[in-house]
Amino acid sequence: MKVLVIADIHGNADALAAVLDKESNADRTVFLGDAVLPGPQANETIVLLNAMPPGTHVVGNHDSEMLEPELFANFPEQWLAFFNWVLDTFDPNGFEFLRSLKPPGDYEEDGVRMHLHHGFIKGGPRHPLPTSPDEHLLNIAEGSDAPFVLFGHSHIQFTREIGGQTFINPGSIGQNRCGRQLACYGLFEDGVYRHCQVSYDQTRWLEAMDQVSTLDEHPEFRDWLKDGMVSGFGVGENEPWTTFSAEGYC
Repeated sequence: MKVLVIADIHGNADALAAVLDKESNADRTVFLGDAVLPGPQANETIVLLNAMPPGTHVVGNHDSEMLEPELFANFPEQWLAFFNWVLDTFDPNGFEFLRSLKPPGDYEEDGVRMHLHHGFIKGGPRHPLPTSPDEHLLNIAEGSDAPFVLFGHSHIQFTREIGGQTFINPGSIGQNRCGRQLACYGLFEDGVYRHCQVSYDQTRWLEAMDQVSTLDEHPEFRDWLKDGMVSGFGVGENEPWTTFSAEGYC
């Protein structure tokens, strides 16, 4: 049995397509949230998500924002322009997938009990990182004693062992932050986990960004987003991402 583990697609359909093509023989899928915001290929991404092998899919903070736009009402102007464009051009049928996303909790795939969580904790530290204190990662586990705790949100691929539990972040499909032009994900095969990556052509994503009409008034912001994709530093070439990049993280 092969279980595909993915997170943080952020409306990058080409990256997701590359992963699904490489792992076309996967039997099940675990999705850890953040499907379409903020990305220019939201509708294409939903089509691919609906065609994936069945599995367990949990909600991310940006999925909640798609369903409750008031959650991002106070974002900076340029981000509001981008988010609202995604909402305005989103096929209403796509909301069915977003509404189907489950809350964090204990689930089972291929006989393996795992705690699934997006990794965002309101009021907590912003990102679960390889260097985060044990307490932060244990908060993601929410008191569960499941042998595996899977989460995303920080877009960095790593594994940590804490108190007999294995904490796994499969990395980001759609927005790498560690200077790699890769879509990152994971696989469970017969209960054994491994990190995986695949390269993909970014041309159509970059072209799609040029079609985000609301960013015509924010050209420098659009260029920053595009540069982040090309460089693999999706939120800017700064700390802690530059250090993680130098240390070989995906």
